[in-house]
Order: sequence, then C-alpha cells, then structure tokens
Amino acid sequence: MAVNHDHYFSYRLDLDIDGATNRFVADRLVTRRLPEGHPRRSLWVREEHVPDSEHDAKLDINLERPALWRVLSNGRRNSSGYPTSFQVVPGRNSNTLLSEDDYPRRRAGFIDHHLWITPQRDEERHAAGDHPTLSEPGQGLPAWTASDRPIRDTDIVVWHTIGMHHLPRSEDWPVMPTVWYGFELGPFDFFDRNPALDLP
Repeated sequence: MAVNHDHYFSYRLDLDIDGATNRFVADRLVTRRLPEGHPRRSLWVREEHVPDSEHDAKLDINLERPALWRVLSNGRRNSSGYPTSFQVVPGRNSNTLLSEDDYPRRRAGFIDHHLWITPQRDEERHAAGDHPTLSEPGQGLPAWTASDRPIRDTDIVVWHTIGMHHLPRSEDWPVMPTVWYGFELGPFDFFDRNPALDLP
C-alpha cells in the first residue's frame, strides 16, 4: 500500500528558431458573438499576446481559455510572409494539489506553472535549481524570474512542466506498468508547404 503522490517533469527548451533572437507568442483563442440576424451566433478568433517580461510569461493550461504557445523567429518569414515558428503542444497534464505553504511545493516551485519563459543563461540549467534535494525553498525558476527580466526579442528558453497525480493501485505492484505523458514540438509556418509531400 503506497502513499498518494505526484510526479513532475520540467523540460528546458532552448529553441533558436532561425537564429537566437526570438519572441514567445501565446495565440489566445477567443469567442466572438455575431450580430443579430446573422445565420451564425458565434465564432472564435486569435488574439496574439506577446509577453514582454518573465512575470507575464508564467502560463497555465486552461481548457476554458485555450491558447497556442509558439516561439517565433525575428529574422525569417516563410513564403506566405509569416514569421517562422515552432509550437509547444501540451499533452496530458495536471495542476498541483499541494497548498502554497507546503514544503515540497516550495522546494519545487517550478510546478506552480505549466510554462515559464526566461532569457537564456548558461548557468540556469535545472528548474528547481542546481541542488534540488538539498536546496532551500524558492530556488530555480522562482528565484530567477523574481527580477522580471525582459524576454521579448532576445535569446529565450521555454520551460514546460508536466505533472501527474499517482493514486497507487494493486496493478502497480511489484512493478508499475508504463504510463505515457508527454508533449510535442511542431513546426508552425516554419516551412513553405507540407514537407511530407515530397513526390515530384
């Protein structure tokens, strides 16, 4: 009989999209009502949000307010005129259920958000800091982002947090079977056309 617990993973994504000078964009998908007499009642549109600093770029998955997360090139456009970019496509995930003052949550502060953006720094390698098992609370991403550094049009790093709640079951004993969690990185206006269609 095991104790209920969580698993969290943080992925450090140093995406240099057609060069090191990039910007992060959250394409927010927003419902718009159509005027009376229109055959349709609503549709959705994209509202581009470009955060200027780290505090504005702490983001969470919210199915009620969907958004696409992309890193765009500042120097190159595809043949249609769009900036080349790659999209971070989240998969299964969870929010922490630990209280804000709980010691494990304070030491693993990166679990507070699904996405963080920081300027690229060689010494900032691990989301919980260099020594997570011996560190004081607040190390890593919470400490680095406290100064709210600028992130627009510079070399940036995307930190994607994946979490799962593990409610142990009999089938986990004596060896837990595989459980799949993950995410995807996909080109978004990076190519001029579908690169899989390569027949003459």
